[in-house]
Amino acid sequence: MATKWYTLDRFEGEKAVLLLRSNEQEEKVVDKEKVMPSREGDILEVTLSKDEEIVSFKVLEKETEEAKKKANDLLRNLRNK
Repeated sequence: MATKWYTLDRFEGEKAVLLLRSNEQEEKVVDKEKVMPSREGDILEVTLSKDEEIVSFKVLEKETEEAKKKANDLLRNLRNK
């Protein structure tokens, strides 16, 4: 088993699109119920089986809040230019 960090980028119908934190070009599309009750923007620590299926996950609250703060700060700086 492997553990990876993903950002829950968006929901598309019954699917959830996860972006690998170390390379946000790499997407993983999974059934929405596999990551519920997460929200878009949450950072998840995901445990994967050998065949890359989600075994378990947890929302990393601290990391999620830090990432949201950083994004908000960037947006504020762009608006103030």
